[in-house]
Amino acid sequence: SLQVDAILVLGGGVPSSPKDPPTYVKNRCDVVAKLIHAFQERTTTNNGVHHPSVVCLSAGTAHLPQYITPHNGLPLWESTASAAYLMQHPTYPIPEKHMFVETTSYDTISNAFFTRSTFTDINGWKKILVVTNEFHIHRTKAIFDWIFSVPNTENVSSPNYELFYLS
Repeated sequence: SLQVDAILVLGGGVPSSPKDPPTYVKNRCDVVAKLIHAFQERTTTNNGVHHPSVVCLSAGTAHLPQYITPHNGLPLWESTASAAYLMQHPTYPIPEKHMFVETTSYDTISNAFFTRSTFTDINGWKKILVVTNEFHIHRTKAIFDWIFSVPNTENVSSPNYELFYLS
């Protein structure tokens, strides 16, 4: 069975409410919720199994207007809608302590860049599962493989990431 340090959930599209990402993003989240549930089941039956972190990606989509929250007039980040959906998942809610949100990117290239520079490099997460939809998997794989293969600037060494993809 695959052991990963983190699972990345790509965003996309405008949420219809603070806890309701678009249907195709919900489908990604549903897959992640099932995976985390499986990790939790293994942890219960086999002590020592590492529980991966979940990082929901994306501030917004560059070519779409953002959802503006009615109570304060501020934008709702796509990643926070996905994280809220996952934490309140109808079947397999994910504990808040395992959730992270990336709120800087507006496209797939910046998804990869800000995930690496803000999360994976800093936390030492090397084995990463990237979850998206079939229609987006080839672009996602090309971009993430490129960004995550750039040498570390401190010692110009290979970053040694292992990326896995699920659509």
